[in-house]
Amino acid sequence: MKKWITIICSIIGVLVIDLITKHFLFEVEYFNLIPNVISIATNHGNTGAAFGMFSDSTIVLIIVSIIMIIALFIFNYFVKTKSIFYSISFGFIVGGAIGNLIDRLFLGYVRDFIFLDFWPTFPVFNFADTFLCIGAVMMAVFILFFMGKKNDNQSKN
Repeated sequence: MKKWITIICSIIGVLVIDLITKHFLFEVEYFNLIPNVISIATNHGNTGAAFGMFSDSTIVLIIVSIIMIIALFIFNYFVKTKSIFYSISFGFIVGGAIGNLIDRLFLGYVRDFIFLDFWPTFPVFNFADTFLCIGAVMMAVFILFFMGKKNDNQSKN
């Protein structure tokens, strides 16, 4: 039960941060948040996926997002060794995916507004993207280094 509370709180936390920042920052004038590091860009609607791939494929991306969210919950069902680290990573991924899915469903594009001044060729992104990436790295670390370790140690005793 504690793991589900962590997952639900992580998903809700990501959604709150993502949707509030999109609402308030998407249409503001361009400004430097941290000079020469991060700026808030103006009105970058992304009809594609990461790095502008699959532009103008909103319907396909909606379907893929829904399938991936369902697949994550199926994966979660089969993961026997769950930690707080795992639960947070799962919540970050699902919350980020839902945040961008909401934009695609209601607007037809994803609202991006964070611009890295020190890396001008890097695409504009949002907090859902950030949480998705952090969650994916955390999940990869969990799968590579922790998944099944508890069971392995118990079976040796």
